Amino acid sequence: MHFNGSRAWMMLMLFPAFLLSGSEIPVKRRHVARRLPAGPPVVDGKLDDPCWQGSGWTGDFIQQQPDQGAEPSQETRFKILYDDRNLYVAIRAHDREPGKIERRISRRDDFSGDIVGICLDSYFDHRTGFEFNLTAAGVKVDLIPTGGGGTWDFNWDAVWEGKTAMEDSAWTAEYRIPFSQLRFPEKDEYVWGLHVWRWLHRYQEEDQFQMIPQDAVGTVHLFGELHGLQGISPPRRIELLPYVLAKARTCRREAGNPFRTGRDGSVYGGLDGKIGLSSNFNLDLTVYPDFGQVEADPSVINLTAFETFYEEKRPFFMEGRDLLDFGLGDDILFYSRRIGHEPSYTPETGEGAFVRMPESTDILAAAKLTGKTRGGLSIGILESVTAPERAEIEESGMRRREGVEPLTNHFVGRLQKEWRRGQTILGGMLTAVNRRMDDVHLRFLNRAAYSGGMDFRQYWDNKTYFMDVKALFSHVRGDPQALLGLQTASRHYFQRPDAGHLALDSSQTHLSGHGGRIQAGRAGNSRIRFDGELEWWSPGLELNDIGYLRSADRIQQEFSMAYVVQDPGRFYQNYEISTEYGNEWSFGRERLRSYAELFASMRFRNFWSLHGLLIREGSLLDTRMLRGGPAFRLPDRWTCHTDLTSDSRRRLVFNTAFFYTRSPDGKTASLESRVGASGRLSDRMELSVKP
Repeated sequence: MHFNGSRAWMMLMLFPAFLLSGSEIPVKRRHVARRLPAGPPVVDGKLDDPCWQGSGWTGDFIQQQPDQGAEPSQETRFKILYDDRNLYVAIRAHDREPGKIERRISRRDDFSGDIVGICLDSYFDHRTGFEFNLTAAGVKVDLIPTGGGGTWDFNWDAVWEGKTAMEDSAWTAEYRIPFSQLRFPEKDEYVWGLHVWRWLHRYQEEDQFQMIPQDAVGTVHLFGELHGLQGISPPRRIELLPYVLAKARTCRREAGNPFRTGRDGSVYGGLDGKIGLSSNFNLDLTVYPDFGQVEADPSVINLTAFETFYEEKRPFFMEGRDLLDFGLGDDILFYSRRIGHEPSYTPETGEGAFVRMPESTDILAAAKLTGKTRGGLSIGILESVTAPERAEIEESGMRRREGVEPLTNHFVGRLQKEWRRGQTILGGMLTAVNRRMDDVHLRFLNRAAYSGGMDFRQYWDNKTYFMDVKALFSHVRGDPQALLGLQTASRHYFQRPDAGHLALDSSQTHLSGHGGRIQAGRAGNSRIRFDGELEWWSPGLELNDIGYLRSADRIQQEFSMAYVVQDPGRFYQNYEISTEYGNEWSFGRERLRSYAELFASMRFRNFWSLHGLLIREGSLLDTRMLRGGPAFRLPDRWTCHTDLTSDSRRRLVFNTAFFYTRSPDGKTASLESRVGASGRLSDRMELSVKP
């Protein structure tokens, strides 16, 4: 939880704390990789190849949770070998009760059951990692730690081999990780960051080769070290994948509809490519890409005034996505789903007309350069061109084509420089969208849109204390009808009759805005954590041509404080108590919300968990509820929420939750209760009921 403060003096109180001492950086453990003496092992999970015999194994793991620093309940050992192209890893997870090893079948990237994993900081920049995990059932979980390990990107799917097997008193995992899936500079000899870990499900226990404290801020800078890598070179990656796609569809014929004759077909092709320009930089290319194998978006019923946000799943946009990230709260400067979206315009037709609309906007070509220099400079550049799209219309026996999306160019550039092993970070970002408006009826779209920002982050005392500053801007140009639509959109509502600071201008041809955040606090390395934050979005801020903005015209201030205990006690494993206070205003000094909350959670020795939340909200003024009408006053309210969950290790797990909301005068109230249960019928089947 974050607890964010209200007045300027609260912010100033944070800075003297930077002078206090924090925890020391632990001594780094080392593992030495050895070159394969002969041929590579067969990756089948069985560690019976000659290369895995003999010396070179490392053990002596340390328990990270629940009892930090204690001896592990079971022994874990690993060994790392390599040749010119691959890294080979073997992990033997000993278990005195092999019948209790949890082997659960699940989807890729789903942590389930017993797990082992390895994460490599091949840049050795103490911020970037590539993690490869295997569950005891052989399910792959690969991810990239972002922000130094504070968050994780599970959308990264590398190409690697991993298998597991069972022994008499252990389960084993065997890896082959191609160097082509990692990024590292050209050197004679390497030192990489190394993290090897194990999760024992029945004990809810994590053991680590290099123990990372539970209250640490980030993880990658605390990794151990991998030595011994010599005589390897980053592979020169050149991959070209042309494709041809033929479609044939049959359907029921619709009388009179020339576009529903019962049969429909098409043939088209394209090219995807990846070129390793150097050891640190990749150039991704695509011409008329096909994303037919990408998982479909879930169905959503959206009754709000705001746009639905969809996760990116297309492979081209996933590569190096963390290098193009710039966010302010839930809003981001680059939302890749804007490229190749559904056409923006629907033709106006009379009764009896038939229309064939393109399902999406074709990407004519796109290129993306991503990478990081030896000096810690991250670079991400994306350029794309989407095609002008036209709908086919037959009306009154006449057929015509009408534009539904103009030719559009998108540009995104991001730079970020690190100093002092990620203790100081300075970056910037710039985006641009330009449309060629050949069709008059499409001039409701912005002709040009630009946005950008600068960000700065400074850590002190082994990342115990931090200060984060962001500032961004936007500038949009277009015809008056485009700007009128923009001003009246749900994220702006300049037409509100009671907003004296907003003015709707039907002749306006441009709109500019700004936003930012100032945040500082103590993030970890202590039981006590706190931070203060001030964020703002000016009324004219507009990011939605290539970014994602939910609503503008806001100023938010918060202060939070938490007390976190992660050392087990007599009857608990860990607990947390936190409190938060905040306010929100519009730029017209309308107070939109004020709140204070108290949160507590505890995990007991029997692995049951209890959570409780109490919130007091006041001055509730909703400027979006009436869709451009006056602001709507809501009653103040108290909210109470409790949640109790039984031992998640068991085959049968129960959960009960209770929600209660009440206005201070007692005139309005709501009560919701929920009881649920889930049962694991086998390692491959689970049944859940949630009335």
